[in-house]
Amino acid sequence: MNRLLRTVFLTVVGLFIVAPLVVILVASVSTDEVLSGLPSGFTTRWLSEALANEQFQVGFAYSIRVAAIATAWAVVLGTSAAYAIHRFDVPGKSLLRSVFIAPLSLPRVVAGFCFFVLYASLVPAAYGTVGGVAFAHVLLLLPFVVSLVGAGLANLDPELEEAARDLGATPWQAFLRVTLPRIRVSMIIAAVFGFLTSFDEVDLSVFLMPADTTTLPVAIFLRLQQNQDPVTSAVSSLMIAGSLALTGLVALAGRRAGLFATRKERM
Repeated sequence: MNRLLRTVFLTVVGLFIVAPLVVILVASVSTDEVLSGLPSGFTTRWLSEALANEQFQVGFAYSIRVAAIATAWAVVLGTSAAYAIHRFDVPGKSLLRSVFIAPLSLPRVVAGFCFFVLYASLVPAAYGTVGGVAFAHVLLLLPFVVSLVGAGLANLDPELEEAARDLGATPWQAFLRVTLPRIRVSMIIAAVFGFLTSFDEVDLSVFLMPADTTTLPVAIFLRLQQNQDPVTSAVSSLMIAGSLALTGLVALAGRRAGLFATRKERM
């Protein structure tokens, strides 16, 4: 593939990814209630209405709590699972790894219905609660955590931890002082990716919450069924900006702390 063809290909792919986001961003600041071309003017009215909307405010607070709890559980469970798979002689290791990755191929609508039946049959008190929704989200986040942390462990020499134990450290001390600092970048990336995935989840969440108490993405989905005004575009733009800001802040903080330095830069 020559250079011109590569440039054209990358440009087309980039436009395919960015174009929907640009349309939403423009619609959220356009004075036109229905965007059918270039905007006739710009306004912050829709952004102000989105920020003042009570359903969106409640949904945002609900989503933050669900995503934070689900991410914390998924990082702890996923890191433990990845460590066990890569460091211990576990029977059926390949099958176990496949089990943790399997939720990626499970349709989220099916997963949501399964959790709905589970809660309705065995634990009705979990339906509609932050903990109940977060518990279901853990199923979706575990594959990412196990894969990312597992990749970090695969690039780490296990003899470093063995050397720490030979020098008198307990297995737990060796893990905390040798292994954990070296896989923290993988864990941070998994946590950020998991938080954004949980915060943005709709298909599974819609089965587990009453209509009057929802996450922000479900609140947007329910509003779209009744109104297709620029306020929905505005709240979507705020979510896009928030996701980019969170990713950028974590990357900046990690870089300043030296978490993302290359091996050559550390030397």
